[in-house]
Amino acid sequence: MQPLSIYYPHLFLFVYSLREIQEDIQPTPEQQSWESLRDRLKLDQEAHSNPERNYPFILEDLEGVTGFYRHYILGDTDSLLVCCSTKDKENPQNYDCFYKFQKKLEAQGTIGKTWLILGYVNSATDQDKEKAAKQAYQSFRKDATEPQLRPGNHFLGASVFEIWESPEDWTNTPENENVLICICPQKKIVERIETFQYELMLLFYYRHKIYWNYRSSINIRKMLIQEGIFPETNQINEAIINWPEISDIERNFDYLNHEIRTNLHILAKYTIALESLKVQLQNLRQNLQNYQNRLGIIKSKATEETGITQLKIFEEFGEFTAADYLLQMEQDYRILMPQLQVREKYINSIRTFIELLRGEQDRQIASQNTKFQNTVLFLGTTIGTSTFTAVASAPFIIKEATTSKLSQTPHNGWFTCFTFLIVYLALGLISGYFVSQWWRFSQKSK
Repeated sequence: MQPLSIYYPHLFLFVYSLREIQEDIQPTPEQQSWESLRDRLKLDQEAHSNPERNYPFILEDLEGVTGFYRHYILGDTDSLLVCCSTKDKENPQNYDCFYKFQKKLEAQGTIGKTWLILGYVNSATDQDKEKAAKQAYQSFRKDATEPQLRPGNHFLGASVFEIWESPEDWTNTPENENVLICICPQKKIVERIETFQYELMLLFYYRHKIYWNYRSSINIRKMLIQEGIFPETNQINEAIINWPEISDIERNFDYLNHEIRTNLHILAKYTIALESLKVQLQNLRQNLQNYQNRLGIIKSKATEETGITQLKIFEEFGEFTAADYLLQMEQDYRILMPQLQVREKYINSIRTFIELLRGEQDRQIASQNTKFQNTVLFLGTTIGTSTFTAVASAPFIIKEATTSKLSQTPHNGWFTCFTFLIVYLALGLISGYFVSQWWRFSQKSK
């Protein structure tokens, strides 16, 4: 069966990239792709530097094709809305136009992008709209494989299908991309959907930001796993069990210093990871709230139009997908927080232990210094007292020695000298003892 003809085909590209203010630095691949896009559309730099203004263009090599380029600044994000469509609204067009449009509009974004294929067919049946959507996607991708569409969604009476193309490995993909196909039953619905382009641009923005926040949290977890410090059940306990034996503490200063340096390094990574995860978690909550608010505005505005609007794909994303992301990130945060606290306590324990050991060593050094001072004081006092007594009694000793010599009793002179020597030494020891005891008492009383 021949495919239905497509009328008034449009291709919208919503692409989002983190803002990077650079001077005299090589442009990023995303910036280069946007510059290349403007060159293909023959637009100057003003189209990027002057936001929130439509810049129309005509594709000279595609007859009867027109479009517009519009740059938005949303917070920390550069957002681009660019569209191609045929001028002819009444005659059937070849599905290959979607592939040609794509080649003209291709651009990269660090956060993500959404393609919106839009057109109408002269049929009101859901089956015919689904066939037209499949044919449009196959032509858009130049792939004969039949895509798996998510049916059951409607917007202003048009059938909406989604094909999500984000790779499974979140940590390796530079961007995530999805494709929406909107097949309308008549031309006026296409024109009415065109008026929702700004609301859709914001809705897709918040949706991609949610994916970005979740992907960033996965990168944080992956970084910790690669570093071998992602918290596991026994990791901290094993570190604590590794304490040195009490009897070997004095010989393990190097071990304790190594432990504290290693754990401070790990603690720094934990802290950075935890704070980064906290930021992503807060941003996801805010983006989810904004997403739900924007979806509510679109649904409210759509109720003012004729035609059924049932956007289950967007509702389910906010209620289930984004909620699961939020739950996973909260769980990772709860895992990291107690591990961080335990690591901090472990480091503080090492520090306290080192301080106690150093205090004990200082006490021993002080005690040794006090003993040395007491010894010096004792010896000094003893020697000083003995010397002073000897000097004071020298005349008497000389007189006694002379008397002994004249009386022919030399042995009595030697005996007298020896006796005085013993007395001097005794006096010195006694005075040294009392002075050292006084000094020790005075030091204790300070």
